Amino acid sequence: MGLLSDLRDMMSGVDPAAKELERMEVEQASRMAQAKDQGEGLRAAGALGPKIRRRYSFVGSVQGVGFRWTTTNLASSVGATGWVMNERDGSVTAEIQGIREQVDAVIEGLDRYYNGRRWMAGFRIDGARDIPVIDGEYDFRPIY
Repeated sequence: MGLLSDLRDMMSGVDPAAKELERMEVEQASRMAQAKDQGEGLRAAGALGPKIRRRYSFVGSVQGVGFRWTTTNLASSVGATGWVMNERDGSVTAEIQGIREQVDAVIEGLDRYYNGRRWMAGFRIDGARDIPVIDGEYDFRPIY
């Protein structure tokens, strides 16, 4: 993506920033699909681990911006399980479970979506800790 390419896009009405954002989103979708495939491969092979479960506390612009919905969609798309919930203090808590690549893909997706856009104030992780895996959990859901 050089200057000439950007100039052509600008002259044709294509926003270079939007084009770069689209490229980044396609790249993220590819990484998420790989994480899901790897998790499904482990399940198909009968290997349920190494699963991890991590509890996150998110602060910043995390309420009133679709954060729970986005987290649920990202987690579901990579095959992670767990939940996400708004807290009274304005933060959001989530427990995300899966293989490390699945958990990381959810966090990377949130970072790219909320911290990678100029019009959003963004968020940060205020705390993260590993907690025991919950057997028999098969989906990711928002808690209201």
